[in-house]
Amino acid sequence: MQNTHSTHQDLPHESGVYHVTGEAVYADDILVNEKLLHGHVYYSPHAHARIVSYDLTAAKAVEGVEAILTYKDIPGENQMGPIAHDEPVLVTDMVTFIGQAIFLIAAKDEATALEAAALIKIEYEQLPPVLTIEEAMKTGESQLIAPPRTIKNGDLAIGFAQAKHVIEGKLEIGGQEHWYLETQTCLAIPGEGSEMQAISSTQHPSETQALISEVLDIPKMEVEVQVRRMGGAFGGKETQANHVAIWACLMAQKTKCPVKIRLFRDDDQKMTGKRHPYLIFYKVGFDDKGVISAAAFDINANAGSSTDLSMAVLERAMMHADNSYFIPNIHILGRAWKTNLPSNTAFRGFGGPQGMAATETVLDRIARYLGKDAADIRYRNFYGINERNITPFQQKVEKNRLYMIWDQIYKSGEYKERREAINAFNEKNEFYKKGLALTPVKFGISFTTSFLNQAGALVNVYKDGTILVNHGGTEMGQGLHTKIKTIAALEMGVSPEFVKVNATNTSKVPNTSATAASAGTDLNGMAVKDAVDKIKKRLKGTVKDLLKEKYEIDTKKKYIVFENDVVYSKELPSKTLSFKEVVLKSYFSQVSLSATGFYKTPDVHFDREKGKGK
Repeated sequence: MQNTHSTHQDLPHESGVYHVTGEAVYADDILVNEKLLHGHVYYSPHAHARIVSYDLTAAKAVEGVEAILTYKDIPGENQMGPIAHDEPVLVTDMVTFIGQAIFLIAAKDEATALEAAALIKIEYEQLPPVLTIEEAMKTGESQLIAPPRTIKNGDLAIGFAQAKHVIEGKLEIGGQEHWYLETQTCLAIPGEGSEMQAISSTQHPSETQALISEVLDIPKMEVEVQVRRMGGAFGGKETQANHVAIWACLMAQKTKCPVKIRLFRDDDQKMTGKRHPYLIFYKVGFDDKGVISAAAFDINANAGSSTDLSMAVLERAMMHADNSYFIPNIHILGRAWKTNLPSNTAFRGFGGPQGMAATETVLDRIARYLGKDAADIRYRNFYGINERNITPFQQKVEKNRLYMIWDQIYKSGEYKERREAINAFNEKNEFYKKGLALTPVKFGISFTTSFLNQAGALVNVYKDGTILVNHGGTEMGQGLHTKIKTIAALEMGVSPEFVKVNATNTSKVPNTSATAASAGTDLNGMAVKDAVDKIKKRLKGTVKDLLKEKYEIDTKKKYIVFENDVVYSKELPSKTLSFKEVVLKSYFSQVSLSATGFYKTPDVHFDREKGKGK
């Protein structure tokens, strides 16, 4: 333990030193034993095809191959869709995208697994694939993964009738690969009986636990999922880390040996979903000043081969189609289309960037149409303070700081001067141009699915005054554990070096939500605070007794303060007790030094049918 106390303000990333020295332990770094097997996924080379026949005889005969699994070897449900059960663990007879898992090979090492894979004989009947949104739309509504969603407010007909100008167009937005440095990885370790431990690179340990339970046909209490850290995720491990974890656990259950899958980079990029490509049609009406009176958005997402999180992503895109602007008459239609691509999934921004990109395109087009500065057009359409402040989904925009922030940036960034200089430069240069934009962003945090806005924590205080914190959030490099450590230290009134945040583990904190929706610190930090408050409440009885015994101070519990590693009464702040002293006395007085914490975000809701909420 360090001799000098770090301040809360300069607290470095809790794993920073380990990252630099290489001591940081990721799922792929964990040593098991000589029984460890390499897991390999044999996947489809075709986007859409029927499996006519296959022969595994030669592959199974390779020395060092312990098992080759097909869908017939799954003891539970052959489904791993997190929302809708439309995503098979292993293909039965029809492949729907390149990279879809068909067989699982457990072998003594990677070379043996690849040798076996090369010997698998399989015959396909290729079918025409649907790859783009346009192709899916031509096929018809049978290609929709769910019924369309609608959010609307006002009257479009009236809004367009009021408009002096109307423009229409479309925006195509491509997908992106997450490209986390650590590819999808899981180490599955079978225990006694039906126990299974999955050390997984997942953003959602509880969901991973639940799906392993369903596929292996064992109770959740038999499944333990642990995450020390991830080497990046960006949404790509919110649901799709489940796949690798399930496959590894299936092979571990079958062979009774530890099995590790670490996807090769090329395979990871082929097999996993991306940011959703979008095709957005828009029509907007506005006046000579560029103030919008009506807007219609037809938002179409390429969902890929299954539902995954596509509808939630689509809803968030729809709820950000207004961005920071008041549009009195608006209609937003959202549809997600099934295609023969890997199932597209969560990606930083979760639909928000796609929705806002459409609106910003519209604002930019209005500016060009009117020959005005786009910054001025944006400013004129901002949400108001006391009026013009209702979103399309009927939420009131409160505590609007937009004008204040805009004015500060406009001035400090010398926007006007730079704009004039760039305009002058562009007039003199035909081929080399410069650009400048000042663009606001409205982004909602928390889950649209309201029940996910909850978190749990477990805080243990030991006899030496050190504190171990468990919470439901996962660390993927964003510094969540560092923030949680700071919260625990501040709330308990001790120095950060006396606090450790442990690996996220479903056996310590159950039924948690994904670390996503920009709410990881809010939710888990409040759960940790709740647990710390419970422990402090118990300790105050000990403090009261010790102050009376040591200093003859008879204080009320409400005056007791925990800070800077000491405890005292506001009535006599110079008479202090060390935190360790209070903890040790509490232990001998048989006071519990462990507590669970819980938090749920208040007043967040959304009605999908009505398209309204907060």
